[in-house]
Amino acid sequence: MKNILVIEDEADIMMLVKMVLESEGYKVSEMSAAAGYQTKVRDAHADLVLLDLNIAGFDGNIICEYIKAQTDLKSIPVIIMSGNLDAQQIKDECGADDIIAKPFDLDSFIGMVKHHVH
Repeated sequence: MKNILVIEDEADIMMLVKMVLESEGYKVSEMSAAAGYQTKVRDAHADLVLLDLNIAGFDGNIICEYIKAQTDLKSIPVIIMSGNLDAQQIKDECGADDIIAKPFDLDSFIGMVKHHVH
């Protein structure tokens, strides 16, 4: 079973994303605060990271940059989930693999996850 780490601080979005992913057969690890993100990311053993850019006032692109800078983590696909108008530029700067704009269409969301999780 593939494991997806969802980094999102809005409880309703986390609940929706978790429900959708679990119905598709994925295991979901949750992270709703940035504190200790290095350890949490490593401990999740994720096959994919879904990352909100604004996590309780913390800049999520720092987490993306951290993942992409680590030799043992950089191959994990990172999909940014954001309503930020600059999300494409942020994606390019931090090295994320893809971006999905909030609010997102569930079929597009599932398709993107399946594309990145093999």
